[in-house]
Amino acid sequence: LLCSDCQGSSDPSYQTYNLIVSGVIMSLIGMVGLVGNCLVVRVYLSRTQRVHSSSIYLAALAVSDFFLILTALFLFVLEAWRHHDKPFIAWLYVNGTPFVFPLASVFQTSSVYFCVAAAVDCFIAVVLPSLKELCCTPHRAKITVSIIMMFCFLYNIPHAFEVKKVACWDSTVNATSSQICPTTIRQNVLYYTIYYTYMYTTFLAVGPLCLLIVINICVVFIVIRKSRKRPANEKLAGIFIFKNNFSVEPEESDLTSLILVVFFFIFCNSTALFVNFLEMIMAANATEENPPSSIFVYLVDFSNLLIVVNGTMNFFCYLIFGASFRRTLMEIFFNPRRKLKLRIDESVTEIVPIGWNGVEPSKIEGASLL
Repeated sequence: LLCSDCQGSSDPSYQTYNLIVSGVIMSLIGMVGLVGNCLVVRVYLSRTQRVHSSSIYLAALAVSDFFLILTALFLFVLEAWRHHDKPFIAWLYVNGTPFVFPLASVFQTSSVYFCVAAAVDCFIAVVLPSLKELCCTPHRAKITVSIIMMFCFLYNIPHAFEVKKVACWDSTVNATSSQICPTTIRQNVLYYTIYYTYMYTTFLAVGPLCLLIVINICVVFIVIRKSRKRPANEKLAGIFIFKNNFSVEPEESDLTSLILVVFFFIFCNSTALFVNFLEMIMAANATEENPPSSIFVYLVDFSNLLIVVNGTMNFFCYLIFGASFRRTLMEIFFNPRRKLKLRIDESVTEIVPIGWNGVEPSKIEGASLL
């Protein structure tokens, strides 16, 4: 077995492209994404944020994106650099990929469904407010997150049997080496047709994307309609409305950031979906006399980059458009000396800000600027 038999392409121009896109650009964006997702988790699991069901979903999405980026850096960045006289990187990639690849599939699946869960939670809160008290609670969100993770691990068990380390002959150095190659299970036509063509399309591609598109359109329509009907004196930034059950209505700017997160997810994953469909079409029409076009490997690298970009962009959506996210992030990092303490009376819907000398200012009914 030649090592090049399991390699996407040995063309020098592709190797250069792969090194630039996956080896350099993806690694830089991925590092930013790792830090950004850590900050997102810290913010949305803070005391003031975790009272929202949406915060639980977005924190879970950030954790999933963190590990998705981490596994992508291992699979794609190391793969790009190992072809350029990096023996240790090549050894690490070949020995680690059989274990990292199924984990990457798990977190890719969980990122899809955490995004769907956050979108559904937003849909219920905006379009079906009568169901909000029943469905949109932190406790139910934690249960949903646990169920999603169990499903993701079970669904991706077959990926653990798809790749293996094999001994091969490296013609570039005229010596034996090791390579990652697909197993007989991965190359089985029936398995590929059922698991990749039908199940992937239904559960990870067309199904979630179509659902997200419909949800996003409905939410945007309702938000725009409500915004037009709302009196001008209610359109104040930075207002939290506290109910008797201590739940907090999300700010309009935070709703905007969530809508944009879903939009970026749809955009980035649509490209990956296009590449997967193209792969299936090319594989179906390929013959020994007419092999698949070499442009496919370029598209695969680009779609992989978009997945990492998507996991990184969420932080900037929250930072730029999420008012409460910015406020909480500032409180975490700068820890202002004058902290606003709240006392909530269940019988009377009010917020009482208490000065740090213990003197109570006038009570503000219904809402308070933070």
